Amino acid sequence: MNTNMLQHRISKIGFGAYQIGRVASEKYASFGKSLPCDSEAESLLHGVLDIGITLIDTAPAYGCSEERIGKYLRNRRNEYNLCTKVGELTIDGNSEFDFTQKGMRESVEHSLRRLKTECVDILLIHAPPDDLSALHQTDAIEMMHAFKQEGKARAIGFSGKTIEAQKEALAWSDVMMIEYSAANQTNEPIISLANESGKLILVKKAMNSGHLSGNEAIEFVTKKSPVLNALHCTVIGSSSLERMRTNVTAFTTVE
Repeated sequence: MNTNMLQHRISKIGFGAYQIGRVASEKYASFGKSLPCDSEAESLLHGVLDIGITLIDTAPAYGCSEERIGKYLRNRRNEYNLCTKVGELTIDGNSEFDFTQKGMRESVEHSLRRLKTECVDILLIHAPPDDLSALHQTDAIEMMHAFKQEGKARAIGFSGKTIEAQKEALAWSDVMMIEYSAANQTNEPIISLANESGKLILVKKAMNSGHLSGNEAIEFVTKKSPVLNALHCTVIGSSSLERMRTNVTAFTTVE
C-alpha cells in the first residue's frame, strides 16, 4: 500500500460524512432521521478528528456534506486526509450521473470551493449501477488523470459496483473503495487483487447500510475476515460522536 502521496497516515477507521449532509434513503437503517443542525455537525466533525480519525469521506451527492466540512474544518485541513468523489449528483432528491468532461470539471471545481481547499487527498469516481459504461463510454478515466496532474487530487480511484469494472479500475487507480461486510463478501477477490497491486483499500458499507450491529460489523472486518490485513481503512458514518468514539476504540483494541 503506497500512502506516500497522502498528507497523513491512514487511520484504520474513516468517517463517512453522508449523514451530516443528506437524509438517508429507504435502504438505510437510519431512513427518516433528520439531519444534525449546524452546531451538531460542527461538533461531530471536530470530534472525529480529536479522537484520531485521519480520513473524512464525502461526495457532491451527499447534500450539504462538503459545504459543512469546508465551513467547519477549514482551519484544520492539514490534520486529515480528505476524500471526495465525482460523477454522481443529487438533484431534487434523485441521483443523476454526469461523466462528460465539462460536467466532471465543474463538479470537481465546485467541490473544491465548497470544501475550501485547493486539493483533495483522494478523488474517486462515484460510479453508477452500470459502472462499466462510465469507464468504457465516457472520458472519466482521462479526466481523473487530468485532475491528478493539475494538482486537484493527490490520489485518484474508483468507488464502483461490479466485479468487472473494479478489476478494470485496478489498472489506473491509486485507491479502491470497495463494498464489503459480514453480510456481503462478494468483493473479496477484488480486495485481494487490489492489495496485491499495492492499492490503498477503503471499505464502504461495512455496516451493511446500518443493518448490522456495530459490534458484529467491526468484529468481522477486524478479526474474522480472511482478507482483514488488506482492509486499510473502513469508512463508517454516524451522526453520533459517541458511536464513532466506540467504533474507534474497537479498532484500536485490535491494532
